[in-house]
Amino acid sequence: MKKIISLIRASMTEDMNLFKVNTKKKSVFSKYLIPLFLVLTIMGVMYSYSELIIKELTKVNMEFVLLTIFILFTSIMTIIEGIYKSGNLLFNCKDDNLLLSLPIKKSTVLFIRIFKFYVFELLYNTLFLLPSIIVYAVYTKPGVLYYLVSLVGLLIFPIIPILISCIIGAFITFMASRFKGKNVVQTIMTIALLLFIMYFSYNSDDLLMNIAQNASSINDFITKIYYPAGAFIDLIFEFNIIKLFEFIFINLFLFLITVILIGRVYYNINSSTKAVKVNKTKKEYTIKTLSITKSFIKKELNRFLNSTVFITNAGFGLVLFIIGCILFVIKFDSVVNMIAQIKPTLTVEYIRNCIPVLLFGFICFASFMTSITSSMISLEGKSFNILKSLPVEPFVIVKSKVLTSVLIMIPCLLIGDIIMFISFSFSLVSILLILAASILLPLLSETIGIIVNLKYPRMDAKNDTEVVKQSMSSAISVFIGIVLFSITAFLLFTALENNVPNNTIMILFIFSFFVIYKGLSIFLQKTCVKSFNNISA
Repeated sequence: MKKIISLIRASMTEDMNLFKVNTKKKSVFSKYLIPLFLVLTIMGVMYSYSELIIKELTKVNMEFVLLTIFILFTSIMTIIEGIYKSGNLLFNCKDDNLLLSLPIKKSTVLFIRIFKFYVFELLYNTLFLLPSIIVYAVYTKPGVLYYLVSLVGLLIFPIIPILISCIIGAFITFMASRFKGKNVVQTIMTIALLLFIMYFSYNSDDLLMNIAQNASSINDFITKIYYPAGAFIDLIFEFNIIKLFEFIFINLFLFLITVILIGRVYYNINSSTKAVKVNKTKKEYTIKTLSITKSFIKKELNRFLNSTVFITNAGFGLVLFIIGCILFVIKFDSVVNMIAQIKPTLTVEYIRNCIPVLLFGFICFASFMTSITSSMISLEGKSFNILKSLPVEPFVIVKSKVLTSVLIMIPCLLIGDIIMFISFSFSLVSILLILAASILLPLLSETIGIIVNLKYPRMDAKNDTEVVKQSMSSAISVFIGIVLFSITAFLLFTALENNVPNNTIMILFIFSFFVIYKGLSIFLQKTCVKSFNNISA
């Protein structure tokens, strides 16, 4: 027993952080206060949403539906997070070779893995569910048994989501060992979740009203398809010790069955992820050679596509641009009226004639708020010294990173452009200017990003999240993007208020941005060698 406890304690030291902020100088602020602030922020947001929902449910005396909704919502969130985390906590772990070489039963290693996974998901689950439990208690003033059942529920609710995420995670890991593109599903789910949160926030009033009006139907539907939610609500209203033990037993039994099933394939999956595949049937080999720049672009694209957090963070603004263009076409009148309310000096008729300028502004927003290159140097990590040792000019390496980012951005911008061109009548000159902006603005934004990353690289990060979301270069690039877009938006509206022709506005801005881009390009070419060589991993 002591051996298992010590192994669990050692295992808990890695990959168990919900939030981690690494700095060169360890301090109480970075180690404890920042993660605590993030936890409290998320719980505060969940508390606010819970209050909004329960206020509507109180009108129909169905406050308990809040718990039903949040149990299902939290379970779905736990499944999604579990699928992501199963790769690090269950399969193909860094300490596999060490643990499996020790005189420990394989079943013990598997138990430690799954217990660690459970503890992580328990923390994650509590982060989203606990605020709704507190809100329900504040509004309904339940008895002591409610808190007992809630405590048991918090411990039990992660089990079924873990089982589902383990099965899906095992399947994805097994398939990923045979095919490329293993992060596609994860990326799509992440972007879909972010879009859902934005949609909920934007339409919260209508959604809350619909929840209140259909509370009974929603509750019946959820409790029938999801056993834990139904059992929990029953125990709150009519506590029964036998039902409580039945609730615990069923979940633990399902957990045990799943552990046994995973145990049968666990080591086969782990072996398959580490196996080296050799094609013995193919006797002829062809070697394709690429130019230096193309080789680096291919390398950068592979790096981008193999990092879910990189794709999500860098590509979300581009996806939002395409969705924004679609919504602009579908809800054209609503958008025009909204702009007219923001700027009363602009009439609705005039705004309708200024669609090319509005699209130009939207391209500015998507470009300036997307900075892929601000992380590219830092993502090299310890392999940066290998990059420095290559017989290639630093400017070629830096240029390839900028070109890769532009190649990622331009197709997304062109999709939105084409949607707008088809839906509205643009003159030939306006089309050419919009296309020019869709190429120039990504070049400008990514040049800024690479300059900032060369100045403030983060080479000691342990994972992509620390580079993409928590590095100084990313923060500075985002700040510069916000400033540039704010200035651009102000000048655009000023020009529209003064009845400056559409094409004149776009020509002036494109010329100004081109001058800025050329100046930054010259600066980058002169300074990149020194900045590149000064970086050490």
